[in-house]
Amino acid sequence: VYSGGKHWTVDEVRALIHIWSDKNIQQQLEGTVRNKRIFEHVAARLRKFGIVRDWKQCRTKYKNLKHEYRSVKNAQGSGSTSKSMKFFNELDAILGHSTMEQESKSDNEESGRPPEWTETKSEKDCIGKYFSYPYIV
Repeated sequence: VYSGGKHWTVDEVRALIHIWSDKNIQQQLEGTVRNKRIFEHVAARLRKFGIVRDWKQCRTKYKNLKHEYRSVKNAQGSGSTSKSMKFFNELDAILGHSTMEQESKSDNEESGRPPEWTETKSEKDCIGKYFSYPYIV
């Protein structure tokens, strides 16, 4: 049986969440089930912070955090405020959009588009500046 090693410290979890908050990592995790390579990359990035965890430990911690977050979020949705967890706000910033998307997918046109299409606000702003420039009086 794989035990997963020693408990994660607060700083280790913060570092994991920081890496997880990277848009590229999020898109890769949302787009695949076979995610060993992604977690090997996450483990390598943790090593840069001086944190030695293998990909399995990273994946297990990711799954546990995600599960705990969802159960707290569901409890809040049903009116219960007694359930809480450490790092809820940080995880809500990452996962809050995906749980909301699933609930409102039925009548939301944009949900069918790949995430990179909806994340191009700054790109549109730049394009808008270039196109509107000749018309400025």
